[in-house]
Amino acid sequence: MIYSQQNDLNNTRPIQLEEAIQLGIQNNRQLKVANTNVAIANEDLSQAKISKAPRLGLNMDYNYIGNPKIFQGFYDKSVTVDYFDYQTVGTLVASMPLYYGGLIKNKIESQKLVTQIQETVVKMTEAEVKLAITQQFFTLEKLYQQIEVTKQNISNTELRIKQLKSRVENGQNLKSDLLRTELQQSNFQVSVFQDVNNIKLVSNYLDILIGLPTDTVLKPVLVENILPSKELTIEEILAEAYQNRYEIKQSEINVKLYESFLNTTKSGFKPNVSANFIFNSQYPAQWPNYINNTLNFWAAGVSLSWDISSFYNLKHRVGSDKLQIDKSTTQQKIIKDEIDKEVKKATVRYAETKKNIPTFLKNVELAQNHYKIIKSRYDNDFALISDMVDAEVQLNSAKISLINANLDLIIQFYSLKYAMGKL
Repeated sequence: MIYSQQNDLNNTRPIQLEEAIQLGIQNNRQLKVANTNVAIANEDLSQAKISKAPRLGLNMDYNYIGNPKIFQGFYDKSVTVDYFDYQTVGTLVASMPLYYGGLIKNKIESQKLVTQIQETVVKMTEAEVKLAITQQFFTLEKLYQQIEVTKQNISNTELRIKQLKSRVENGQNLKSDLLRTELQQSNFQVSVFQDVNNIKLVSNYLDILIGLPTDTVLKPVLVENILPSKELTIEEILAEAYQNRYEIKQSEINVKLYESFLNTTKSGFKPNVSANFIFNSQYPAQWPNYINNTLNFWAAGVSLSWDISSFYNLKHRVGSDKLQIDKSTTQQKIIKDEIDKEVKKATVRYAETKKNIPTFLKNVELAQNHYKIIKSRYDNDFALISDMVDAEVQLNSAKISLINANLDLIIQFYSLKYAMGKL
């Protein structure tokens, strides 16, 4: 009954690695959030650029005037004034910034850098998603190949159980030999059952990464050999990483961003100059000496404002911005150190996995030869059933180790590409 669970894998969706990566780029929610942050940053940049444009304002007033009086002295005697019971005023104001000490320019530059940071976040998130998809893709392939190897062993043990039942009835083998073989078959079936469940779990995670329905069971389709033919030195790999990794580019932008913040703070020491234009229309024109007419006038000029207190108020903010620059410079060095460790670890693991494959190949060859010898001896009644069980377990373990080593080599290659910033 446990073994029959593998039938759940009949209804699977074949998928190639390239297709999975493309679906991930289109549908991954983390990437969608990162791209949305870029769009938000671009909108904020457009808003910052508006600061350079002229400002136009329109003000309209309507007032009801009730019981206008003029008092003589301190409210001693009043005279009612004949005056309209309403008043209207319209004012059009235009202002154009001429010089704000570089404040507007620095804010626009800061927002451009924020946009660039969000764009690097998209690239980093995309690389992380690609690596996660690749790892889960080849982990699935491991599980499928393990099932195929174990299924062959199950078929072999089924045949042996039939033979043993006949031999036990004839007194050629003990009942314990049959029980041991049945136990071996049960262990193989449990292994298949666990691999099937792991396939479903890994498929679920991969479905989430690439945006498919989460109950879709995936079946990897390997197309071609993707391993490189040319080996790179550690120096070449590090040079590629320092050039391509977006973490380094983001840290460089962070330094520029805090330098821009410092320039923005320093602009507070400088005066603000703007050009102004005003057009005013008022009816009635005068009060309390009523004249039935409309007063219009316009005015144009230049205004200057200077916050003198900024000379001492901004001192600590400038100091804080300088410390942030020093901090971001140090963080940039920390990021390079982390990338250095990551690259070296990926390089060592890739070389190690590649070097181990011939050993696993040799182990399979030795296990097969050992199995053939034991089987021949067993068929001729010169070996015990326990020897056959041990030989089959060794052969199964050797084959699965070789499968894992080959696929681990591909996973380590993609991890190395990620460390180099080329994924």
